[in-house]
Amino acid sequence: MGTYRLFLAVLVALSHLDVTFFGLNTGITAVVSFFLISGFVMTVLIRNNYPAQALVGAFYADRAMRLFPQFLFYMAATLVLVLLKPPVSPFMSDLTAGKVVQNLLMVPLNFVMWGNLGTGMLMPQAWSLGLEALFYVAIPWLVIGGLLVPAFVASAAVFLCAYFGWIDSDTWGYRLLPGTLFIFLAGSLMHGRAQWKRGALGALFLACLALAAALVIAPSLRHPTSLDVLSGLVVGIPVVALLKDARLPKWDMHLGNISYGVFLNHFMVIWAFEACGVAAWTWPTLVALFACSIVLAAITFNVIERPVIAMRHQLRKRADRQAGVAATVLHQ
Repeated sequence: MGTYRLFLAVLVALSHLDVTFFGLNTGITAVVSFFLISGFVMTVLIRNNYPAQALVGAFYADRAMRLFPQFLFYMAATLVLVLLKPPVSPFMSDLTAGKVVQNLLMVPLNFVMWGNLGTGMLMPQAWSLGLEALFYVAIPWLVIGGLLVPAFVASAAVFLCAYFGWIDSDTWGYRLLPGTLFIFLAGSLMHGRAQWKRGALGALFLACLALAAALVIAPSLRHPTSLDVLSGLVVGIPVVALLKDARLPKWDMHLGNISYGVFLNHFMVIWAFEACGVAAWTWPTLVALFACSIVLAAITFNVIERPVIAMRHQLRKRADRQAGVAATVLHQ
């Protein structure tokens, strides 16, 4: 799914340049697909490499090695840029040393709607990485404990409360784990070929389509981000379900390798272009922006992340051996 992931990262960047599609926020649509992909991939990873409670710590280490290396680099690079040439942005209106530390910890970025962290964000899009990290904390216990279905139902109920406006729709229906966990777990249900899983995904797709149609027909019922999230599910469920089993060329993997860097660096590149005098985003400046973002992402993947990938693979091999020993003892 590498090409699709890079496409999603570009959509997120475009949303931060105020590009919309028929009034929909392309970034939200893309983030929903990222959640679906994450749910599927994490379920496969846990069942294949970390299938026991004793291996949960190793799973956490694996995920930290995935999230943080490039993240910390781009945080540091953005901080240098901000100190040299502060951008004109509400995200930079109150950057303090304490907020820099909160940025580096990642998870606090998921709670920008509370307190005043939102006025000191070096990487505004990284709020979703804080949510992703919290999902990583929860998912091994749900998979190993067989709790995917009840967790899915509970989360979908929270989302419906947000959909109807009983609780804040943006906070609980898009940004926090209680109302978005079902999206991740929809991706989790894509692992395996059980008929009931296909039926559940089909029912979810039809429900999302009906809920989205209701908001299109009656705009007065809309609450912030609800239609964008539902549109993301209507698009993302069939696309991810199709791509997860597709045989794709090797270059697709290479495009996927740079998608995370594009997601991480695009705000920094936007601010760098603005610091160099770009005042309007025309086609030439957009092409230059994404060319710089992609080239930079390719460099940081090869220099920073590639060495860590080897470490993650070694970690998985040790976990596989540990799981094999445990299974042997269990059956003696």
